[in-house]
Amino acid sequence: MIAGIIPSEIADEPRAIRETLAASADGAHRAAAALRSRGVTRLHVIGNGTSYHSSLAAATLYRRYAAPGDPTVIALTAGEFRTYLPALGPTDAVIGISASGEFRDVVAVVDALRGRVPTVAIVHVPGSTLDGTADHIVRSAGGPSDVPVMTKTFVSTLVATEMVLAELLGGERAERIRAAIALAADHAEAAIAAAEPRVAALADSMADVEHLFVVGSGGACPAALEAALKLKEMAIVHAEGAESAEMASGSATIVDARSVVIALAPEGPGFAATIDVARHAASWGARVIEVAPTASVEGAGLLPISVAAEEDMAPFTTVPPIALLAFVLARRRGHDPDHPGWVERYHSQGLRHIVGVGSAPREA
Repeated sequence: MIAGIIPSEIADEPRAIRETLAASADGAHRAAAALRSRGVTRLHVIGNGTSYHSSLAAATLYRRYAAPGDPTVIALTAGEFRTYLPALGPTDAVIGISASGEFRDVVAVVDALRGRVPTVAIVHVPGSTLDGTADHIVRSAGGPSDVPVMTKTFVSTLVATEMVLAELLGGERAERIRAAIALAADHAEAAIAAAEPRVAALADSMADVEHLFVVGSGGACPAALEAALKLKEMAIVHAEGAESAEMASGSATIVDARSVVIALAPEGPGFAATIDVARHAASWGARVIEVAPTASVEGAGLLPISVAAEEDMAPFTTVPPIALLAFVLARRRGHDPDHPGWVERYHSQGLRHIVGVGSAPREA
């Protein structure tokens, strides 16, 4: 196993997924029942950074299962929602994701809406501010995090959020979502094991990279955003995440031999578009890494995942291999991702909510 706190937490992600499935079930059921009893028709899911990516991933999954007449789910950054607060009525509700329960924009929104619209908080750390202000708390599980780079807490809070939305749909659809998440834990476990012997060589081949692009479609799009964030936070390198079609028309303008393009390509409707972008990137001189069942692009590196891994579950199955790669790449580039130097940059902005940093309030 790769030595380090972060690799240990990545290896712990499948357990965290399974434990959160069990631990969040009752809270998710109660919160969803309360929202249904209020006749909620519009549900805003907000968060920041990793938690925003969780909101996008959960909303994407919900759309796959929602039918006409089901509540509309809208994912927004907490800062945007707070600054441009939409007109809210009696059938609106808000889910705020903050592992620490202390992120300032989520806390401010929940406090401002108290008594006006129902609020649900997805929280990992007990005893937080949100525990005392939100109408409903859904707790993620898997144990504490000891580093400021969120990996284990990302999957935990994502599971808890998806559980609330699954319970909002209810019945057979909720059962299918729970089963898919449970299976994703198995696929994540296999992907992590398969990545460990491969990431060192891949990191060596890209130690001098100037630009990293991570692309994916469907559920792999928010996974690409999160994977790019892990590369930035750990390897301190320019990294962008994009939806495959957007990559084709935007970032493609600067892809060249100084670039690495990472294609998140589980089997699904978006597979062909993602591989098409990767092939073009290779023809423009970029190095390509596929997170896929098998390599499709000639000369590409591969971080293998199960052929049965669902595109909708890409945040659970494709991000951990890239996080491991980011950790090893960081070491190659002279950084210590277990103790990053950027924490004070958060604190200087008044953001004192980072998980795993001394005795300060924790999360992101």
